Amino acid sequence: FLSKVTLNSVFQGCFVFKSASKKRKRHVGVGGYLVDDSDDNGSDRFRICQKLWGTVQMNTEAIQDQLNKKVLDSLAEFIKKHGLGCSSDVWRQRASEIPTAALMLGVNVPDHAMTFRSLCNLLQDSVTPFVASVHAKECAAVKLLIQKVLEQLMGRGVSVDEEQEDDTALLQRTQCTISALCQWYKTVTKKCTQVSPQRKENLTNSDLPQSLPVVVIFKDFEAFNSQVLQDFILICSRYTQELPFIFIFGIATSPSAIQHRLPHSVSSLLCIEVFHSLSCTQHLASVFDKLILKSQFPFKLSSRVIQVLVSVFLYHDFSVQNFVKGLQFSMLEHFNSQPLSVLCCQKQEALLSAKTLSKQNVERIRHLPSFMRYVETQEPQEQVQLLTNDEHVKVTLLFHNKSRRTKRTNPFEVLRSEVMEFIDSLVREYLTPAELQPLNEVCYYSSSGVLRQRLNATPRTSIQAALSHPFYYLQNESLKTDTGTISSAAPDLCIVFKLHLECGRLINLYDWLEAYVTVMSAAEDQHTDSEECGKFDSLKHARFIQAVSEMEFLGFVKSTKQKTDHVARLTWGGC
Repeated sequence: FLSKVTLNSVFQGCFVFKSASKKRKRHVGVGGYLVDDSDDNGSDRFRICQKLWGTVQMNTEAIQDQLNKKVLDSLAEFIKKHGLGCSSDVWRQRASEIPTAALMLGVNVPDHAMTFRSLCNLLQDSVTPFVASVHAKECAAVKLLIQKVLEQLMGRGVSVDEEQEDDTALLQRTQCTISALCQWYKTVTKKCTQVSPQRKENLTNSDLPQSLPVVVIFKDFEAFNSQVLQDFILICSRYTQELPFIFIFGIATSPSAIQHRLPHSVSSLLCIEVFHSLSCTQHLASVFDKLILKSQFPFKLSSRVIQVLVSVFLYHDFSVQNFVKGLQFSMLEHFNSQPLSVLCCQKQEALLSAKTLSKQNVERIRHLPSFMRYVETQEPQEQVQLLTNDEHVKVTLLFHNKSRRTKRTNPFEVLRSEVMEFIDSLVREYLTPAELQPLNEVCYYSSSGVLRQRLNATPRTSIQAALSHPFYYLQNESLKTDTGTISSAAPDLCIVFKLHLECGRLINLYDWLEAYVTVMSAAEDQHTDSEECGKFDSLKHARFIQAVSEMEFLGFVKSTKQKTDHVARLTWGGC
């Protein structure tokens, strides 16, 4: 029909597109997402998403290792210099002082784990096998701190001499003291430092094997109990002649945190040198330059999605790892919701394959808004070919040249046009928004609203929704109610919450209790006009007090000094 009729626009014709089959086969993919297999695309998208997921993980770790290489190498040199007995001419320590490195990592605490993991691997491979790293939450008392240190050090030292495994295990169970660590250290390092008499004669003093340092890393220094740190440092300072201790403090704020946590009598036992890692903003910029904006990385983010991720980064935790998690979530959402994402990683020669560009995929391409806009800019005959000829669409995907009509102009206009076209070509080549490119939906993820909803948590809204509509969470038919009513079968917290929504800024506790008892009386089938209705026993009173305490814990109310028998309401606006 179209070949016999000349049309001024393709939209003067009528086209029929076959709808996709309603039966869909799905399987669980990365992160628990359902992958659609209805058109044999699901498994391919799942495979591509997995490949990109691994690429992101591997590249971000490589970027962080590269950025941290300088500070980690400096730490290794610091430990070699002071742990192996070669004291610097400028920086000398007394015999009772413990060399300490204050590692300034910044407030992006979620990124610290990878840094410490790389540091431990570097030290164990090139400096000393005796490295222990501890968290504040595991060391509430000095005895627990010593136990954690001994478990890591002595457990790793057992592999040096397997014959002493039973004795070491018994020692760990019975004596968690630094003196026990001294005895174990001497035994383990004895074989490592032994040199035959014949070889000893040929070695100078600098060639003789030195004692291996014992490194203790405090991953979150500010979170440790101050008294626990003081006691541990005082104990270790008494064994500096027998155990070459070296401390590394992981600090998120500033070096002054050491003075705030430790008194002068304890900090004077430490010989501290400060090391600075790169800022989290520099780290994020490297992730953009070396991963996200690289042409080799096919998955792209729209400007609005990048704005959401950067906002979460700047206003929450400055964590690059959490930024990468947001990027990975965008990948999951894109490959799960966009069937044409299977074209994302395909090379040019693979695009023309029958499987990749099947008839169904070609029809999907024609329905893309960006492709429709592209078709509108073409000549009528070209429009017909793009909407009817599948092979022409495939060729067009590889080769978006546009014909331009020219007219006679004077020399000035010609020169002006050439300059303007040159500038325009530069801007279009390097600054064209991705949303204007045909088929941008294949590689670009632009659902910023979904991403903002997932990453910007709103706990108050979720809690209010659960307390206002408990049926949707508990799936109990008796909790179904009309708008504005309160179910007497609802949990006490839900009843108290709904009653407090009817109050003003100050809530009278007695009136609140009476309203609660009235609702509970309905559950006991008591008539509202009877004398028994409204009376409450000790059990109801106790349940009400517990519900009010839970409301205070959740941040909906607080006690007030204005009136002793009142509480102040803290939240306004419902779901």
